[in-house]
Amino acid sequence: MTENPTAESPFGVSTPHDPFQAAKASALKAAEELRAAAAQKASEFRTAAEARAQQFRATAEQKATDLKERAGEFADHTFSEARERYADLRSEAEKFAREKPLQALLTAFGIGFVVGTILRR
Repeated sequence: MTENPTAESPFGVSTPHDPFQAAKASALKAAEELRAAAAQKASEFRTAAEARAQQFRATAEQKATDLKERAGEFADHTFSEARERYADLRSEAEKFAREKPLQALLTAFGIGFVVGTILRR
């Protein structure tokens, strides 16, 4: 075979009818197409992943807002309930002190004595 320097390839000079060079060029073209298709699929995957992440973020923010609101409502309810209990206990203590002043005075003295003893240690 004689070499014909008119056809050039990325790997040097080749003959126009060389089957090895034609196969090599075909393989290079297929590899380039495969690389382009892989880059396109990677881009599509990245876009889908970003959309999914934004969806998860929005859902998480909504759940956090709902949880915060529910916690605030629970705290308000608990605080108002504690306030009512305090008012009830206070009225019962006042009622007890008016009905039995000596017993209330001795109870207050006893509690003060125990607390003072504990704090002295």
